[in-house]
Amino acid sequence: MQYPRLTPLWVAVFVDILGFSIILPYLPFFMKEYNSSPLIIGLLLSSNAIFGFFFGPILGKLSDKYGRKPLLLISQVGTLAGFIILTFSRNIQMLFIARIVDGIFGGQFPISRAVIGDIIPPKERPKQMTNIGIAFTLAFLVGPAAGGFLSAFGIMGPGILSSVLASFTIIITAVYLKESLPIKTNNLTEIVKNPDLSHNRIINKNNEIITPSIWKNKQTITLLLQYSFLAVAAGVFQTTFSLFGDIRLSLNAQTIGLLLSAMGIFQVVFRAFFFNRIRNNVGDPKTAMIGLGSYILSYFLLGFVFEVWQLLIILFYISFSGATSRGITIGFVSRSVDFRNQGKIMGISTSLDNMSQILGPIIGGILLSLSNTTLFGLTLSFLSIIPFLLSFKVLKFGFDSRKSMVSPNIKSFEN
Repeated sequence: MQYPRLTPLWVAVFVDILGFSIILPYLPFFMKEYNSSPLIIGLLLSSNAIFGFFFGPILGKLSDKYGRKPLLLISQVGTLAGFIILTFSRNIQMLFIARIVDGIFGGQFPISRAVIGDIIPPKERPKQMTNIGIAFTLAFLVGPAAGGFLSAFGIMGPGILSSVLASFTIIITAVYLKESLPIKTNNLTEIVKNPDLSHNRIINKNNEIITPSIWKNKQTITLLLQYSFLAVAAGVFQTTFSLFGDIRLSLNAQTIGLLLSAMGIFQVVFRAFFFNRIRNNVGDPKTAMIGLGSYILSYFLLGFVFEVWQLLIILFYISFSGATSRGITIGFVSRSVDFRNQGKIMGISTSLDNMSQILGPIIGGILLSLSNTTLFGLTLSFLSIIPFLLSFKVLKFGFDSRKSMVSPNIKSFEN
C-alpha cells in the first residue's frame, strides 16, 4: 500500500457505512413490526443525514483546531453508541434515536477526508479520495448481505456485529492512526508549499502570504457548486432507483439487489484496473470531465429503458461516471484550501452528501409519481449538465496530476 497511514481511515469509513447498509433488508420488517408507514421509514433513513448535515461541518472545523485523531475517536465512540442503541431497539422511537446519535457523531467521512488533505500531496489527493468511495462501495456490497444472513437473530444480530466492528475500529484508530494536523505535528513545511493556492493567496502588510476564507475563495465556491449538483443527482438516483425499477420494469427486490451489486462490483474492478490508466493519460481534470459528461448521457438514456439488459448497460455507465468524477472532484475541493481549512471544507462537502440523501427521496418521489416516468432520467440528465459545464472552468485551475509541482517561496501563514 502506497500510504499505509490511511489504512485506519478505510476501516473507519467501511464500518460506518456498513452499519447503515446492514439494516436496509430490515426496512419491510420495521414497517410491519412497528406498524409504520413508508413515510416514517423514509424519515428514519433520512434522520441520520439530516443531523449529519448540521454536525459534519462542526466536527470537521473542530478537527482543524483540536486535531484529527481526537475528533475521529469521538465520532467513532458516538457511532458505537448508536449501534448499541440499535441493538436493543424495541420500538420505532429507539430506532430514530440510534440513527440520530450516529448522525450527530458522523465525523468519519469529513475527518478522514481532512487527514488525506493533511498528508497526501495535492496531485495524489483525487486518487485517495476515490479510494474512500471504494470503501463506501464495498460496505454497501457486504452490508445488505450480512444483514440478510443475520435476519434470524432479529435486529440484535446486525446491531451486535456493527457494535463489535465499531469497537475494533476505535482500537485501530487509537493505536495506529497518527495525528496529521500540521499545527499539532509542527510539520508545516510541505503543507504550506501548495502551488494550487497561488492564485488565492494574498500578501498582508507584513509581507506574509495568507489565504482568504473559504467563502472568498472563487475556486472553492466553483467546486462546491459543481459537487452540489453532482451529489443531488446521484442522491436522487441512489435513493429512488428501486422505485424506478419497480414502476418501469416491475423488478422485484432480489433483482434490484443483484443489479446494484453488479454496479458496485463493476466500480471496484474499474477502479483497480482502469482508473489510474485514464488519469495518467489525460490528467485528473479531463478524467473528471469524461465522467461528468457520461452522467448526462447515462441519465438521459435511463429515461428510455424498457428492458433489463438495457438497464444493466446503463448502470455500468453510471458506475463509470461516478468512479471517474466524484473522488476527483472532492480531491479538487481539498486542493483549493490550505491546511487550516481541510476539516471545515471536508465537513461542508459531507454535508452536501447528506443534503443529497435528504432531497433525493423527495425529488425522486415527485418525479416517479408523475404519469411519465421518462422525466426521472431526463431531470437527472439536466441536473448533470451544470457540473459538466463548470468542469471547463475547473480545467483552468491547473489541477493536472501529470504536471510537475513547483512549490512557491512561502514565508509564513498568518495565525
